[in-house]
Amino acid sequence: MKTEKRIFTIAICIVSCIFLLTGCEAMRKKFVRKRKKTESTEPMVIVPRDYSAHPFPSDVLYKQYFVYWKSWNQELVESLNDKLSYKKISDCAEQALMNLKKMATYLEEEKAKELQAYIKKTEDLKGRIEYVKNLPPSQMNMLKYDAERILSAVNRKFDLGKMKDHLK
Repeated sequence: MKTEKRIFTIAICIVSCIFLLTGCEAMRKKFVRKRKKTESTEPMVIVPRDYSAHPFPSDVLYKQYFVYWKSWNQELVESLNDKLSYKKISDCAEQALMNLKKMATYLEEEKAKELQAYIKKTEDLKGRIEYVKNLPPSQMNMLKYDAERILSAVNRKFDLGKMKDHLK
């Protein structure tokens, strides 16, 4: 029994020495994944494009900015009604003003001047919102009333159906 243990121990030592001397290169190759060759030999071609000319006619762009303005102004009225955070109210007013200005760029000069009055009212509303961060409920209701008046007036007077003949 002792001789069998010695033979077994000697065999393990011999195998260990063989692994140490030769290394486990075959084992490493067997269990390591080979890389897939995805590298392309073709050079990449980059062609710059000029996007300055807009492919959309002015009526499509006017309608787009009108819809954006309407949704932002409705969001402003709702956020004033629900007394949401100052940042949300200010952001809604800023976006509504930006889209009103973009609408004016697509109108003829006469109608753009009419729209300019509502742009000034929206700027005034935005200024009053930024002036007072913590508004009492009575002033919130006044701001909401002003935003609703601007929404209804611009929606009634500057709809795409009425402005189609006055676009640039």
